[in-house]
Amino acid sequence: MVIFILILVLFSILEIGLLLNDKMVLMSTAREVARICAVEGGKTQNALARLRELLIADGIDPDIVTASIRPTQAIYGTTICVDLYYDYPVKSPVVRPLSGPCIPISAHAVTRSEFVPR
Repeated sequence: MVIFILILVLFSILEIGLLLNDKMVLMSTAREVARICAVEGGKTQNALARLRELLIADGIDPDIVTASIRPTQAIYGTTICVDLYYDYPVKSPVVRPLSGPCIPISAHAVTRSEFVPR
């Protein structure tokens, strides 16, 4: 019985580490995309390409991540919000019966636009 609890605790610690890694990746990606949107004036193709590139580089499938970037066009001083939503797939078969197959995680970044139309 003790060995079962020890194994459960060990695998839970590993799973939490992997979950927190993906959470930090989402937060960093949201901040970087928000910065690109602030400089370029909203939701641009460059921002979407960078979002995809960052997720792929960190091993997250960009097709599973739901991204919301508002507004699509922004001028100087407009608030820009970037929200990312991801269902983290639980990898450990020991933890999956307790947590379920997926754990929803999200990231939110807010900045102000620096874009001045010329």
